[in-house]
Amino acid sequence: MSEEEKQARLAEIQARYAAAMNPRYAAARLWVDALIDPAETREVLTRSLACAAMNPQVAEFRTGVLQT
Repeated sequence: MSEEEKQARLAEIQARYAAAMNPRYAAARLWVDALIDPAETREVLTRSLACAAMNPQVAEFRTGVLQT
């Protein structure tokens, strides 16, 4: 493989990685559940944790005694 072919292949791979880094790319493939506005992160996280805490099928998390 010549140096020019290597550079062309590298550019192609970098272009594919750049496209896959777009959140809309992941959302279109159903890899994520939702796209949220960064300003709404706290509200969405709080609501999600509250819902998870009310799930009766998940046992309460207890750490017990932690030793180091």
